[in-house]
Amino acid sequence: MAHQGCPNLPAFDEKFSPETAKFSLRKVLVKSKRRRHPWRALTSTTRPGETALPQSAETERLDGAALVLGYLQARGQGQGSPADPASVVDALLRRVQELEARLAELSTAEQQAQELARSVESLKAYNQQLQETIRTLEIGFRRHVSEQVSPDQLRLSLAGEPGACPAPASSQAESVDAAPEADPGEASSPPPGPASPPEHAGTAESSSGSDPGGGKPVQRHEHGRRRIGIIPRVIIESLPPEVLLKGIERFERVGAEDSSVIGYRRGGLIELVTRRPKYVAKAEALEASSGAGAEPAPSPAAGPVLDHELDEPLVVREHELLGSPADTGFKQSPFVDGVLVRYTPESDAAEDSGGPVKIASLPERPIDRCLADPSLLAHLFVHKLDYHMPYYRQEVESGRHGFRIGRGNMARWQYDCGGIAMRIADAMWSDALSRSWFAMDATGTAIRAKEKHRYGHVFVLVAPGDGVLFRYTPTYDGPTVAKLFGGYQGTLVADASANHNVLFGPGKAREAGCWSHARRRFFKAFKAGAGKEAAFALQTLQALFRVEEECALCSPDERLELRQRESAPLIERLFAWVEAQRQVVPEHSPLREGLVYLHNQREALCEFLSNGEIPIHNNASERALRRVVKGRRNWLFHGSDEHAVRACAITSLIATCQMHGLDPELYLQEILTVAPSYPLRRILDLSPKNWVATRQRLIAEGRLKYLDLARITGSRLAFRDA
Repeated sequence: MAHQGCPNLPAFDEKFSPETAKFSLRKVLVKSKRRRHPWRALTSTTRPGETALPQSAETERLDGAALVLGYLQARGQGQGSPADPASVVDALLRRVQELEARLAELSTAEQQAQELARSVESLKAYNQQLQETIRTLEIGFRRHVSEQVSPDQLRLSLAGEPGACPAPASSQAESVDAAPEADPGEASSPPPGPASPPEHAGTAESSSGSDPGGGKPVQRHEHGRRRIGIIPRVIIESLPPEVLLKGIERFERVGAEDSSVIGYRRGGLIELVTRRPKYVAKAEALEASSGAGAEPAPSPAAGPVLDHELDEPLVVREHELLGSPADTGFKQSPFVDGVLVRYTPESDAAEDSGGPVKIASLPERPIDRCLADPSLLAHLFVHKLDYHMPYYRQEVESGRHGFRIGRGNMARWQYDCGGIAMRIADAMWSDALSRSWFAMDATGTAIRAKEKHRYGHVFVLVAPGDGVLFRYTPTYDGPTVAKLFGGYQGTLVADASANHNVLFGPGKAREAGCWSHARRRFFKAFKAGAGKEAAFALQTLQALFRVEEECALCSPDERLELRQRESAPLIERLFAWVEAQRQVVPEHSPLREGLVYLHNQREALCEFLSNGEIPIHNNASERALRRVVKGRRNWLFHGSDEHAVRACAITSLIATCQMHGLDPELYLQEILTVAPSYPLRRILDLSPKNWVATRQRLIAEGRLKYLDLARITGSRLAFRDA
């Protein structure tokens, strides 16, 4: 039987020998001259998909025959028995396929090896770039790290370099870096404070939030006012104006009404009870007392009624003790701790009430039916917005003082009083925009929204000698900046944010740059390894800041003359060095960032050379933003956009008090008493800058009076059992 694929091979049952195979193969070779034969595929060494080299048909046939003959001889010699030609051909075909598969695998592996080699080289270059980036970022992520560089260290870095910038002759011996620090913690972490929508401010128990020391508090269902805890109690008697005018001896006391609020004097909480006695004319006293049990009237005494028993509350008569506070000796901060403030609006007068029973009206409060006195409100706001103490901590503290005040009530009180502060802060903002120059900056703050937390922005405006003002906006872009500062045509000291570009141009504000921002980039490059290159810039800027230190107390004209004489040559040399370095420093290097910043901001950075009033840096606004940055690390977020707006208004008053040397807590206590009924057209009189003069005028007019509890009571504040 002949093989199906090779009909010239011997049949399977014939006697097989190498000679028979050779004879059959020769026949195959002869008959395959005119047509293509499978042996051609067997002898091909071309890879799949490649074009084979041109060969003669005879060569291909001889190669195939030799391959098969050699294989048959090897099997015949090795096994000593004849082999099946069909199995031999099948085995050869399988072997060829295996070899071709192995060859394809080797080719793929070779390509992968080449690709890996190229990847290794690329990763080595990328690794070096990452190491430089890491060094730069490590410097940027450090908090509260001094940016000072010793002049000796800079001189060592520049040793042997021609053209190194020498320090001014008057300051060469100094070894302290004169560049002021400014690290407000620009744009980092998430932020500010708890706040809830204003609801009822009549109780001091929080209806929201959870106790920081345990689980969710049990919901109370009590009605009416809470019982006052174990805190000192002071009773202040307030007599009707008509009784005081006509004489108390002409009236009979028939009762009294008590109204309690929680006040604060440094050292703890106190309960302030406003007792308003009821009086009728003596002819009507018998008729009034027959209808209701009347309290016996105390005999009029020449001095205040003071109870010396420690287990009874202290009782004082307001009309006998109201007056001007004692002179503290400090013209800038004339406040006295431990006083109650009473303000009489311009329209108020002692008129006859028309009824037979005469009773004094309650003192006006900043929040209607609120349990908190202005002294307590001022204490809470200053501790949160100035000392960065969240309301949940103050809640714990008030409980330890004897009367727990819920954080939800504190947040609502801040919201309500923020509306009063907004009137003053808005007037101050409009006044600041009329100045010849001011500084501004911005940072982020978190807002606790119902759907998700989001971020807003707090702008700060530092008006020289006027105030430090904060303003919240949900966005930070060109239209927002134009809305806040649009129309201003003075000089604006700011950083090089693209969002500020809308403010500058012909007929608009002039831009003044910040040399501290420029210096910071070279400081980071110096720490990242570009010592010799960055040292020249740092040394030049040290000399520039020393000139500013020398002229800090000079007049603007003298300061401008000194700048043009000493600072201008330093700046010209620095910018010439910048242009030379930009041609050789590679892209994406830390030093390149500082060079590009100086090149792009040259006009703004040189603005201080034309005006002696303008500072060379924006450190004032960056220092002001520390108040927001430190606060948001403690109270974390604001309750809503409106809460953030009102919190910024109160913060503006507190920060401006610090600028003018006023005690913010005592200032807010007086402002929250006066502002609710003060004329809006003169609301700027209540700003910290003008308050000392306004206060003296109101005292002289007799419309602002004080009850000095600190001098009257001394240590007689008695504690009561619960």
